[in-house]
Amino acid sequence: MDLFEIRNWFAHNLCDYLREKEEKDLLKLKAVISSVFSESSDIPETVLDEVVSEFPLFEKDGSSLKFVPDDPITEEYVREKAEKYREFLRELPINFEPVGGDLEKNVQMARLLFEKGLYFEVHEILEEVWMGEFGKEREFLQALIQLGVAYYHLSNYNFRGFKLLLENALELLKSYSGVIHTVNVDRLKEDIKRAMETEEVISF
Repeated sequence: MDLFEIRNWFAHNLCDYLREKEEKDLLKLKAVISSVFSESSDIPETVLDEVVSEFPLFEKDGSSLKFVPDDPITEEYVREKAEKYREFLRELPINFEPVGGDLEKNVQMARLLFEKGLYFEVHEILEEVWMGEFGKEREFLQALIQLGVAYYHLSNYNFRGFKLLLENALELLKSYSGVIHTVNVDRLKEDIKRAMETEEVISF
């Protein structure tokens, strides 16, 4: 299982949970996080079996999972991912409303993900609503997606990709102004311009 597959497994389960609030998606994440940090958990065996079938870096160990990384780089990556997810889930309100196909809820959730440094997940949560949006807000959503991917590139030291995607996001936002789905677009455009020079982390 390579790093991209690991990234996708985490993002797929988290974004499915945020969209529909299906408990199984949350339990799969909790099973993995608990195993990585050797914490006790009470996860149904059917969920553990599903994780093992999808995520070969984990195996059944009685009524829990055992983390069995195959190399130090993979181990470090999974631990970093699990730590970020643990922090995000701890701060996610228990009574949050699933975002479904609601544009504003998706944008607000994308903001929470962005603030926690889950930049690839920003792309994943917004892409589904972007694909179904053919109205005036399509390019606005695309700009936010590219903003997430830009910072994902920056986290991987791809500075050229970071700046290119910020340029693209700025171009997509050119025809927008005011506040759209709680995003102050005028301020965001100024922040993007500054980030292109400073590589600072902004928000939206």
